[in-house]
Formats: sequence, structure tokens, C-alpha cells
Amino acid sequence: MKRIIQIILIIINVLAASGLLAAYCCCRISPETVWWLGFFGLAYVPLLAINVCCMIFWLLGKRKRYALLSAAVILSGWGFTMRYVQFFGRELPESEKDGSIKTISFNVHMFHQKDTRQEDGSMLNIFDFFNRSGADVICMQEFSASTGSAVRPEDVSRRLNMPDYHVELTGNAAGIATYSRFPIANRKLIYSDKTTNACMYTDLLINGDTIRVFNIHLKSIGFGIRQRNLLNHVIKTEYDNADVKTIRGIIRQMAEASLRRSKQVKAVEKHILESPYPVILCGDFNDPPVSYSYQQIRGKLKDAFMESGRGMSTTYDVGQLSKQRIDYILHSPSLTAYGYESPRVRLSDHYPVMCRLVRRK
Repeated sequence: MKRIIQIILIIINVLAASGLLAAYCCCRISPETVWWLGFFGLAYVPLLAINVCCMIFWLLGKRKRYALLSAAVILSGWGFTMRYVQFFGRELPESEKDGSIKTISFNVHMFHQKDTRQEDGSMLNIFDFFNRSGADVICMQEFSASTGSAVRPEDVSRRLNMPDYHVELTGNAAGIATYSRFPIANRKLIYSDKTTNACMYTDLLINGDTIRVFNIHLKSIGFGIRQRNLLNHVIKTEYDNADVKTIRGIIRQMAEASLRRSKQVKAVEKHILESPYPVILCGDFNDPPVSYSYQQIRGKLKDAFMESGRGMSTTYDVGQLSKQRIDYILHSPSLTAYGYESPRVRLSDHYPVMCRLVRRK
């Protein structure tokens, strides 16, 4: 019996180690080549946790050499782990605060949650949050200017006291928006798929320099109510035929969205590489840090969380079993990030991400 249990544990260990290696590979291989590989990237955290548990189990037993498999796989991808957890952070020196650029990226979910009760019992809305943040640049995804939302771009400008803004309404009076305390010198829509998924850049005149701010919302999966309900109650004792059909639909939609994102990032990557100015890139990638989309867009850019964050950063709850970081602030190496954070405010189905950026001469 003990021998059978040991064999089962070895099989689990080998499968978990193989899955973790596949997660590493998904960053380099386009979904257009192998569509299913991205699912291992989504499962990176549980795969890592299983490998850590296996390693500890073998180290505590008599067959310590068996721990080498998971240890080798984990160490070979240590850089990926740092995309999920940071230990030290980096705070902005008071002497540099005046020259910094406070930047926020936030998927505002069409302003559906206008006034929301927070965990401390207080009531807060998105505009209160933005005003209290002291932001200089705000990039919003799923920005809505429909009649039903009672929000117009000029009204937002007034409420935020930000006279310069760039709004692209790419689908049903909704899209992406960048608001700034700095003058806008140039603007361009890079792509739109006729929904809220789009990408644009806005050139800002900041302290005598020009900074190109990209605002991006990559292809959403677009789960329906039944699919969301299943993801939020995935731990069940029984699954009926309707659940199986829903699961198949989830897999199909995730695969199709991944393919669309891989095509969208090619257009964005080209503009980033050709930018004559330092770049700040904000947005909702709809993909985790171990994904092809993140890897391609990031390129030589820095990740503000990796540069100045602390702890773990999750910005979206996929369901009962998964919390992911899919919202990002990336920047050119000529900029330095400080004080990255993702406040736990309940104002959308996403959490905002923010940091301060300083230009190095």
C-alpha cells in the first residue's frame, strides 16, 4: 500500500513539474501555434504550489533526492515567480515627489458601481477615489459615455479637474480614456475591434519632456451569466449536462480570446518599439504575467509591480479557484517606478493599479 501511494505521488510530481514547464513555454509560443498552452499559464500559481508541496514532502521523507525534480523546475523559472510576488518594494524619496508622475490604470467596468460600500463601511465612488489619489495621469478601460451612464467625457474632466483628455469610444458609446494634468501634444488610436477592447497612445508634455502613454484593453473573454456563476461555484459535488456544456463554452471562448490577443499585441508591440519618446503603458491585458500577451508587450519595458511592489498583487477574481494579476503599468527603462500598489477598493470588477514614475536624465 505504501508503495502504491509513493508511485501516485511520483506521478503527481512529474505531472505538476511538466505543467510548470509548459507554463514557462506559453510565454514564448504564440496561441496561434499551440492554442491550449496558455491554460498552463493561467494555472501557474497552483502548479507552483503543488511543486513546492511535493518538494517539501520529499525533503521531509527518506527519498530526499526526489525533491530535485521540483526544485530544479522552480529554480529554472524563478524569474516568473517574481512576476507574482515581491518582498521589498521601493518608496519615493520625498525630495523627488514634485517631479514624479502619479499614474493610475483602472478598468472602471462602465461605471456600473457608482457608489459602493467598502469593507470599512464607508461609501465611495470612482471619482472620489481618483480625486483622493492625487493622480497626474489616469488611464481607464471600459469607460462608458452612454446616456444611461450619465457620464460624458467633459463631465469627467470637470470632476477630476483634469482639462486634458483623450477618449476613444470604440463600441456602443464605450471604450478607453486617458485623463491628464499635463497638456496633450498628440494622440492616436492604434486598433479597435468595435467593442471596448482597443489601444491608443497619448503624447503628454511633462516637465519639459514628451512621454508617450499607451492605454490598452486587450480582448476580453466575455463570459455570460451562466459561465460566471459556474466559475464562482466551481467546487460542486455534481455536474449536470448543462454544466459540462458551459465548461466547453468557457474553454472555447478562452481559446478564441487568447488568439485575438496574440494578434492585437503584434500591433501594439510595433508602436512601442517605434516610439521616439519614453513609454508608460497602462491597461487591462486580460492575461496573467505568465502569458504570451504579457511577454510580447512587455519586451524591454519594466513592470512597475516588479520594480516597486510588495507582497502579491491580484487585480481580478476569475472564480473560486483563481485570483489573477491582469492589470498592469509598464514603463521604459529611462523611468523609475516607486510605491506600486493595488488598493482594495470595491468600485469595479477589477482593482486599480498605481505607482509614481520619475524620469531619469
